Amino acid sequence: MTTRREKSKPQKPQINKQLEAAQEPPKPMVNHRQEKFADYLIDVSKYVLTGVVITSLFNDVTDKTTIYLVGLGVVGTTLLLGLRLTNKRKDK
Repeated sequence: MTTRREKSKPQKPQINKQLEAAQEPPKPMVNHRQEKFADYLIDVSKYVLTGVVITSLFNDVTDKTTIYLVGLGVVGTTLLLGLRLTNKRKDK
């Protein structure tokens, strides 16, 4: 009896796992203190917005323009710094 030779399927070449890892871009290190500080700055932004700007709407304040400008300046600065420090980027 003759044996039939089975056709072998082409196999993918074996690639070394270390070579694959070396070709990937490095993942950014997550700095825990930086993340906490960013969260803190965002919270400060919210508190200044509610504490200074919104309460001045309900109270009779003589110089509202200065309070609004300073309050919104602090809110904008702390919010932008907080968002800048958060390193939450989506990997492709």
